[in-house]
Amino acid sequence: MYKKKLLRLIKPAFGRACLFVFMALLMAGCSTVQKQVRSGWTTKEISPGVQLSHRYFSSLFHAPENINLIGVDLRDTTLKIAIAYNDSILETVSQFGESGNAIAAVNGNFFNTHIGGSVCFLKVDGRAVNRTHDELNGTLYLPWLDTAALAISGSHVKMIVKPAGTRWGQNLYKFPDIISAGPLLVWNNRIVPQQAHKFNDTRYSRSGLTKDHHLLLVAVDGNARESAGVTIAEFAKLFKALKCVSALNFDGGGSTTMWVSGEPENRVVSHPTDNKKYDHLGERKVANAILIMRK
Repeated sequence: MYKKKLLRLIKPAFGRACLFVFMALLMAGCSTVQKQVRSGWTTKEISPGVQLSHRYFSSLFHAPENINLIGVDLRDTTLKIAIAYNDSILETVSQFGESGNAIAAVNGNFFNTHIGGSVCFLKVDGRAVNRTHDELNGTLYLPWLDTAALAISGSHVKMIVKPAGTRWGQNLYKFPDIISAGPLLVWNNRIVPQQAHKFNDTRYSRSGLTKDHHLLLVAVDGNARESAGVTIAEFAKLFKALKCVSALNFDGGGSTTMWVSGEPENRVVSHPTDNKKYDHLGERKVANAILIMRK
């Protein structure tokens, strides 16, 4: 497993109608999205137990959307999910993937773009390498960015939710690797309602994942004329339409990057936007990444 240590600190992360009306409208929206996303994907096996799927929608959520998916069969015990991080410099997802000799990689959780380090809880190889920085608020920390986590032990992956009134801690869960993020999008096969906030309601590139018998990594391109990106509510509908029983949002915007070994264009299949162009070259340097690897 590729491993360095970790940078210090954080990244800026950025009325509700009647519940019955909200749920009725939500289910109607999900039904429409489900019909759109159930077919038309181009899929190929990139390694035994690992598939890459792609589809471009001319109009999904009334906007163009370019979406890449990596599906991992968690029943394949020769695979493992790992967290790569660095304690001295920021790196691109490509660098994390290459250094780790990974099959595929996506960006991880929220971090400080200047000095690095996760704003959310991060535990690697049984050691808590970053705590929750809830003393930082507003644009530096939002409580719902740290409400759930991906817990990892080799090829065993579980979505976990932090108990109310508690903090993440090294011994809270018996998993060697835990990376927290948020908001939680889908839980127990139901979409989780979100509060109104610019972070949730603005269309950005988004990265996320889910787990049942498979791990599904999803990267939606955004911030471009060719692909608008999605809101948090739209992202949740997408996961639900993909038959996900649980789903969690990870860092998005310019951080959204999906890297696949053996692919052309710098092996980046998404369209990261830090170069202000719709190509595969505009990667943002990040503090950590989630790797798909072979044991």
